[in-house]
Amino acid sequence: MSIKKQSDGTYSVRVSFTDNLGKRREKNKKGIKSSTIAKKWERDILNKIDAGDFDEFSTDMTLNLAFDLWLKTYSTKVAPSTYRKTEQFINIHILTHEWFDKVKVDDISSVMLQRYINELSTKIFTYKQNLSSFKHVMNMLVSLEVIKVNPFNKVTFPKPVQPKVYTDRVDYYTKDQLKIFLETTRNIYQDSKYYVYAFFRILAFSGLRKGEALALEWTDIDFSNNTININKALSLDKMGNTILSTPKTKAGIRTIRVDSTTISILKHYQAIQSTLILKRGLKSTGFIFTDTTMKSYLKARQPRKWCEAIVKEAGLPRIKIHGFRHTYATLSIQAGMNVKQLQYQLGHDDIQTTLGVYTSITEDMKETTADIFTSLVNF
Repeated sequence: MSIKKQSDGTYSVRVSFTDNLGKRREKNKKGIKSSTIAKKWERDILNKIDAGDFDEFSTDMTLNLAFDLWLKTYSTKVAPSTYRKTEQFINIHILTHEWFDKVKVDDISSVMLQRYINELSTKIFTYKQNLSSFKHVMNMLVSLEVIKVNPFNKVTFPKPVQPKVYTDRVDYYTKDQLKIFLETTRNIYQDSKYYVYAFFRILAFSGLRKGEALALEWTDIDFSNNTININKALSLDKMGNTILSTPKTKAGIRTIRVDSTTISILKHYQAIQSTLILKRGLKSTGFIFTDTTMKSYLKARQPRKWCEAIVKEAGLPRIKIHGFRHTYATLSIQAGMNVKQLQYQLGHDDIQTTLGVYTSITEDMKETTADIFTSLVNF
């Protein structure tokens, strides 16, 4: 690296470096008006070298290296939990496959991909969505002129095999099932474990995402106006560790209104938590839901364990934690909440997402439409 002042008063800069293929390369610039500008140009070039902007690629590149390159950019565009799911699929279903492990990207053909896709379609119902990362990688390689054509352009995607339906699992609970679930929860988790009941009450009566509920602090609750301020969420990072982050979308940051009973339940647990903290001589973390030490927020995997125990005790069909959000949406629509209200409450960035939920639920309700009418107009 060198900066030289020329006889005409301008400056020239030369930066030498070794690229990713082991070749010695240089970046030069002449006619720079001042030493300050010259230093800035040199600094910018060094940053670009570190970022790999000048890396060269060849057809000897392996698919493993191509995915590494793509994932670096992808990680800056999505939430850690989304990144982790994508990376898991890549590592488990793509890079470990006998056809793609350390294969050179130039050796990947449309025929090879078609055989792979046919195989995957019999195993994973959502295989097409999951394979989008593979297609994006090949598009990137075309843009970088590593390959000439994306082999995905000539493949067809067969209809996936319908997954096994679990008859003991539901997407959401009915009003009666939800009542049984919450009553069972309250009976099992009392006193110092009352927070379990408070947690599921919030999920069922607010439509919050699990991560949003786990990230709540007492300062987010307005006990006077019966509102909850959502501005953060717990999620899993690339390594599977629980972290505090911002909501997935801008619409995820919102203030929602909840019923007075839910607020009373929270207030009751706040008193219990304060007493326990005082007894143990601890300092409050500010979080509503903490681990057993009361020194940190609750881990993201814990609610699933509670749910399994409650469902077993109550004799109810199994349900995912996200199912309580679906339950809230279902019962809200049945109660007459309009789509815009539901969109805001759920924190959907795109109303199409809400309409998807709305359509799904109202389709299920079609069968009872005639009965509802005749129960009112019975003559």
